[in-house]
Amino acid sequence: MFPHAIDTFLEIVRTGSQSAAADTLNLTQTSISKRIRALEDELGMQLLERGKGIRQVRLTPSGEEFLRIAEQWHLLSREVKILGSQGPRLSLTIGAVDSLNVFVFPRLYRQLHAEHPSMKIEIRTLHSDEMYEKIEQRQLDLAFTLRERSHPNVKVDVFFTSPMVVLSLRGGRSKALRKVRPQDLSADHELFVPWGRSFDAWHDHWWDPLTPSRIKLDSGYLILSMLHHPDQWAIVPRWLAQASLANGPYLIRELTDPPPPYTCYRLSHRQSTSGMARSIAIVDSHCQRLFGNGIGADFPGW
Repeated sequence: MFPHAIDTFLEIVRTGSQSAAADTLNLTQTSISKRIRALEDELGMQLLERGKGIRQVRLTPSGEEFLRIAEQWHLLSREVKILGSQGPRLSLTIGAVDSLNVFVFPRLYRQLHAEHPSMKIEIRTLHSDEMYEKIEQRQLDLAFTLRERSHPNVKVDVFFTSPMVVLSLRGGRSKALRKVRPQDLSADHELFVPWGRSFDAWHDHWWDPLTPSRIKLDSGYLILSMLHHPDQWAIVPRWLAQASLANGPYLIRELTDPPPPYTCYRLSHRQSTSGMARSIAIVDSHCQRLFGNGIGADFPGW
C-alpha cells in the first residue's frame, strides 16, 4: 500500500471531490483516478461510489471503514516523520474520568506543559472500566480510575482517597445543618452518580434503587449544572464539593453514616518502556509537588 494513494484518498474525502483534490495536490484528475484505482485493487474493495450524476464524493461502506484506518495511518506517518527529523522525545497519554480532568488535573497538565514543553501529552476523558483495557493494549500510558480491577499486565495503586459529603445549594431547610442523616434526604430530589460498587451498595441500603423519580448522571461534572434548587442534593467526593465553592453558593454537609471513601486508582503497565517510565516519573514528581502527600494518601483538598 503506497502512502501517496492513502493521502490522495484522504484529500478526496476532505475536499469532497476528485477534481478539488487534484487542484489541491497539483495533479491531473487522471492521476488521481489511477491512484484510487490502484489503492482499491490492492485492498480488494471499492472505496468510492461511481456513476453518472455523482459529482460529490460518496464513500462505500468499505470506504467509510477504511477512512478510519487511513486517518490513523496518517497520524502514525506524521509521528514517524517527527521521529526521523527530531529524534526520540518523551510522550505520555493520560486517561482520567471527567471529574478529575475538570477539577483536579488541569493544574498538573499546565505545569507539565510549562516545565516540559518538548513532551508530547495526550489527554483523554474516559469511563473507569475502559481504562484497564487501554492500559493493557498500551493505548494509555497512565490512567486514573474509580474502579479496581485485576488485569495481568496492569499495575494498580491507590492514588488518593476522599470522604464523601452531601452537596446542595444554600437556602431552604438545609442551611442550618452541618451534618445530615441519610434517611432525612429525600430520593425525590437526588442527583445520583454511581461512584463505584461499594458506594452503590451503601446507597441501596438507604434508598430504594428502583425509585423512579431519581435523576441518574454518568458524570460528576454534570452535578454543578443540574443543581438549581436548595432541596436538590448529591453525594460527591469532598474535593469536588470544595472545588464547587468557587462556582456558586453551595453548601457542604457531612453524613452521620457516610459511604466508603471515594478512591482514585492509578493505573500503569507492568512492563513499561524506558521512555514511558521516564515520563511517568516526571508526572509522579509533579503530583507530589501539587497534591502533597503522594500516592495512597488522603486528597489534601483545595
